[in-house]
Amino acid sequence: MTQRKNILIAAVLGVSALLIWFFFFKKDNTKETDFGQNADPELAALSAMLEQNPKSDSLLYARARLYYEAEAYDEALLDINEALKIDSMQPRYYHLLADVFLDYARPNDSRRAIEVLKLASNRFPGRIPTLLKLSEFQLIVKKHGDALATLDQILQRDPQNAEAFYMAGRVALDKGDTLAAVSSFEKSVNIDAENADAWVFLGRIFSNRNNPKAIQFFDNALRVDSTYLEAREFKGAFYKRRGEFEQAFQIYRDIILRNPDYSNAYFDMGMIYLEQDSLPNAYTHFDLAIKTDPIFVKAYYYRGLAAEKQGNTAAALADYKQAYGMLPSFEEAKAAKERLEKK
Repeated sequence: MTQRKNILIAAVLGVSALLIWFFFFKKDNTKETDFGQNADPELAALSAMLEQNPKSDSLLYARARLYYEAEAYDEALLDINEALKIDSMQPRYYHLLADVFLDYARPNDSRRAIEVLKLASNRFPGRIPTLLKLSEFQLIVKKHGDALATLDQILQRDPQNAEAFYMAGRVALDKGDTLAAVSSFEKSVNIDAENADAWVFLGRIFSNRNNPKAIQFFDNALRVDSTYLEAREFKGAFYKRRGEFEQAFQIYRDIILRNPDYSNAYFDMGMIYLEQDSLPNAYTHFDLAIKTDPIFVKAYYYRGLAAEKQGNTAAALADYKQAYGMLPSFEEAKAAKERLEKK
């Protein structure tokens, strides 16, 4: 009886795999393109090699990754599907296919991405990197219970898996359970003190509690990776929230020295200057935030606010219109625009 049951389960899984394979990997011959080959020497070289060896799954995978990075999702899908038809026993091929589906974001693509990773986890039982990626995707689509079940599979195999505890912390945080999140992140860093992201999440949680331990956690992340500018930004935001502006300014200036195009640092400095009623400095820094990130919607609004407070209503209205046009759901920008239009 057990043997017959196992055979039936295997048959069902086999049919399911074939259906998924047909649904995902059916080649669409309606779109043929040489997207970007003339502009990208690496892409041109891969295409030339594929002309000589069109059945090389590794070359198809490499070109699919380049297409994916260029956001040429149709081309990436064609190549990675072909690579999988040639060799279906490469986990990284499934991972890339899932990435393409998730970022392409057409209707049902997130579901397709998860189904691809489920297929991979069935094909490579117990492969922890695939299960971790599956849990991450389940978190992205808010399938918290599924993500925790996937992480439980990992922890049953490896009870000391730091990355699984880190992901469990991410799930808990997304659910709003900060106590469980802290517990999981602490387990992660106790196992692997080099997990900079876990330290940053701990820092952010404690920062929201206005707890000075946040600084220690951000410093731990920076000890692991001194180039982690977001950790520096969160550290600066902690000082800013506490009104310790000089410490915040020092951190933001350090960020800008490391990366002059880091728009958030200019914006955060602008917010401090605005709070201090240093309006010309506030305007200048919001302007720098926009110059380094032309789609920084909030920077347009606050540059407009700084302009209005200095009496320049024409510039303010232009910025309010820009912010509202870029983000019609931005109620503050809409109200400010309508208020000035009535004057």
